[in-house]
Amino acid sequence: MDPGPECEGGGAAKGLHLFSQAATALPGGTSVTYAEGHADGTHRTAELTTGSTRLTVEPAQRVDLGGHTYTVAQICTYRVVLTGPGLHAPTERGEKMTDWPMTRDGMLSLAWHTPNSSTGGDQVVVTDIESGPLRCAVHVVHDSRPAGTFRDVPVGGTIEFAGRLWKVASIDTGNMAVSVASRDFKPGHVTLKELGDA
Repeated sequence: MDPGPECEGGGAAKGLHLFSQAATALPGGTSVTYAEGHADGTHRTAELTTGSTRLTVEPAQRVDLGGHTYTVAQICTYRVVLTGPGLHAPTERGEKMTDWPMTRDGMLSLAWHTPNSSTGGDQVVVTDIESGPLRCAVHVVHDSRPAGTFRDVPVGGTIEFAGRLWKVASIDTGNMAVSVASRDFKPGHVTLKELGDA
């Protein structure tokens, strides 16, 4: 399990959000990916990849990507936020946050391997549920492209999609230690609590 902290750095919503295992285009077309994160119980670092280059960065560090210099404003288990010229959060660009997904009392229940989809083709799906310790993996697709893969997220952990932050409120492992063809098979599910705009 990740020793934390979950996030380090401030001013997070005011820049470009890079999500775990998803390529994001910078101004000029350079693609950057939040490849991996590390923590020691006090501080966080992140590994960013662009082309064949792999960089380890920490909060407040200035980094050159695609011929431009940006600042690493925040590193979380679920995102890295870059600030700099031409980088803005979606709401600052005037983009409308999607109405998807629909929640009930601020909660969203996701069944294992059953996508929750929008009419626009966005999807979020639980791809793995593990016990010992209890954790899940959640995969997000936006415009038919991977938009984030959040691995080993425990109860209480945070993920981000559809312009919002979500806390893993509960994980039910179901009964997946048997064949999916068995009458005893029961898919696990994950309940997310909407925390608000990212």
